[in-house]
Amino acid sequence: MTLTLTAAEAAKILKVSTYTLYELVKRGELPAHRIGRQLRIDPAVLEHYLHGTMSNYNTPPAVTPSTTSEVMASNVAGLPIIRFIGSHDPIVELLFEFLKHSPLPVQFSVSYKGSLNGLIALYCREAEITGMHLWDNASKEYNISHVKHVIADESVSIVNLVQREQGFIVAPGNPFDLHTWDDLTKQGVRFINRQKGSGTRLRLDSYLQTEEISPDRIQGYGNEETTHSALACLIANGQADVGVGVKAAAHRLGLDFIPLFQERYDLVALGQTTKTIGWKQLITVLNSPGFIQAINQQNGYDTSLTGKILYSC
Repeated sequence: MTLTLTAAEAAKILKVSTYTLYELVKRGELPAHRIGRQLRIDPAVLEHYLHGTMSNYNTPPAVTPSTTSEVMASNVAGLPIIRFIGSHDPIVELLFEFLKHSPLPVQFSVSYKGSLNGLIALYCREAEITGMHLWDNASKEYNISHVKHVIADESVSIVNLVQREQGFIVAPGNPFDLHTWDDLTKQGVRFINRQKGSGTRLRLDSYLQTEEISPDRIQGYGNEETTHSALACLIANGQADVGVGVKAAAHRLGLDFIPLFQERYDLVALGQTTKTIGWKQLITVLNSPGFIQAINQQNGYDTSLTGKILYSC
């Protein structure tokens, strides 16, 4: 039996990002199929694609998003299940804690893989919900243009979770006197980064490009963490001096926070998910006074849009 390749393996062979590979599949330029919920690609397909001989390949039916009842599955107890893959924020943890104790408890699995990978996971039906904060310089807007681009011609809903502050998380007293992006290049400053594909990493890279700061000048730029909390822990333990994260993660560990920018963090779900009991329960929690109050007790959050549907088609 011929072994197939995962999306990540195929992207590495083609020397493109996973995002680009999914675009090729989506446009029908690269045939693919599914094993369970995983996208798989035949090595022969890559050979033909690399050599420009796709016309000689006997193309199987194109992969299409599943429309079966697997969306928002139920466990043996009959409770709705939500699979979340997306960007990390402490408020996401708070949300699922509320859902766990709601009148209709919701089971869940959570994986923090960043905004971009979360959006791709949603497109591939590997998650019911993603959380993201991807800025678009052209539209001067968060998330909506990215969702329209990746999940084109499908019903989708975007609801705001929270607006938040991001900035430098540093040791108490800000010993290296860090206030600007250029300060990251100071001698002796050890930086801890977020993973590739995270909204924070993409925003950082955008600022560095605008300021014409080469990542090579930042000690530790290649060192990555997948959550704001883990990043803050490394700084609290003295293993790094600075990272970009949310204010709440800094204050939880008694660290200092230097604000840099505000952003909007949204939750995204496909249309069929928004018709389920689990999603309706989530919307109820988002708009509940208790949940809003719990967010407002944290540092660095704005709840003026929390629970509002920002886009639906």
